[in-house]
Amino acid sequence: MAKSVTLAARVDADLDAELARLAVLTGRSKSSVINAALRSFVENEQQFLAAVEEGKQALKEGRVLDHATVVAAFNRIVTPPV
Repeated sequence: MAKSVTLAARVDADLDAELARLAVLTGRSKSSVINAALRSFVENEQQFLAAVEEGKQALKEGRVLDHATVVAAFNRIVTPPV
């Protein structure tokens, strides 16, 4: 396991109460709940930034679709068959 560090952050009282409630309901410490939340946030942000970079590279390489093509594909997916 990686070495842990202590962070200090200001949160509003309502969020602190919700964290405490989650900790009790899950049988974990607030620190554990916060660690899981931060890990999830960081992973999601990293995935988002990687997708943005992939999109920028696709644009540079000309691998793009026009709006009408995307809308038509979307409509085929969401429109139920008649």
